[in-house]
Amino acid sequence: MNKQEIEEKLLAPLKGKRKILIMTHENPDPDSIASAFGLKYIIKKTLGITPVISYGGIIGRVENQSMVKILRIDMLPASEVNVRSYSVVALVDCQPHTGNVILPPGASPSIVIDHHPMRKSSEKAEFVDIRKGIGSTSTIITQYIRHLNLPLEKDREVATALFYGIKSDTRDLGRQSTDADIRASVYLYPFVLQKKLARIEHPERSREYYIKLYSVLGNARVYDDVILSRVDLIGWPEMIGEFADELIQLEGIKWCMCYGRHNGSLIFSIRTTKTSYMAGVLAHKICHGIGKGGGHETYAAGKIDLAQALKKVKDPEDILLKRFLKEVCPKNAEPTMLIPTKDKVEIRPLSSDVNP
Repeated sequence: MNKQEIEEKLLAPLKGKRKILIMTHENPDPDSIASAFGLKYIIKKTLGITPVISYGGIIGRVENQSMVKILRIDMLPASEVNVRSYSVVALVDCQPHTGNVILPPGASPSIVIDHHPMRKSSEKAEFVDIRKGIGSTSTIITQYIRHLNLPLEKDREVATALFYGIKSDTRDLGRQSTDADIRASVYLYPFVLQKKLARIEHPERSREYYIKLYSVLGNARVYDDVILSRVDLIGWPEMIGEFADELIQLEGIKWCMCYGRHNGSLIFSIRTTKTSYMAGVLAHKICHGIGKGGGHETYAAGKIDLAQALKKVKDPEDILLKRFLKEVCPKNAEPTMLIPTKDKVEIRPLSSDVNP
């Protein structure tokens, strides 16, 4: 999309509109947050209008909390926003009726910008830019900024957010990144606030995080090259994906799924090491009829409303696990615990703790 197309198709219809709302997906990740922040910057710089950014769910992951705080990104919880009072609604890094963004009945977005597979529900929007092959929505927003020749020298927080959005969603340009993602990262790099980025990427973690990690490792079962773990102590929904990212790094593992219950829903995240495996297709398949799932080639997620699912099946969680294992588990593979219970380590007192 060139400069003329951006100005005519995205910006021209916004002229004269004073109330613009930009919505991320629920429990927004860095790419969704950065995309919203970047689009707000574009609209403010070109039209003099300051949009409002809103999000559903919570910002739970400590890196994401740090990102919002350190880069001074103003975002309102969806509960504080009346969507119908806005003349323009833009969705970034998500699409309507996919289960990860809440719109009032009958409300439709005017703008949809995303890098996930195209959904039919998005076709009704006035402006649609959905590029399935790109690694992050932040890359698309960066392209807009570049084509419009908007200066980032004085808006380095925006550049830092977009750079981190790309970096996070592609795992340092190693997961489903494209030439477009690399070019966007190179373009943004000179403007990145490196010290702030370091603080975002390496925040202090609470003791609670390690307690939860201990529980996940204790629950983890290995089926040859597949690992599965239930997250019993979910503090925030993103935690599922956070732990899945950790477990997929286990030597010899090709598939990982972490799952758990949160606020009446069963949520899960899938990771795989092979791009040909299509994790997003699998996520959709294993919760068909009981929930919604989707994603990309190597990472995906899904959500099952338990109250609704229980009207159709007796045990949604059991069905989810059986479907997953049927698709990815090697034939006749027997599960073993990642950490055998018999190998508990005895905690001995330090010499300094022993009374003389």
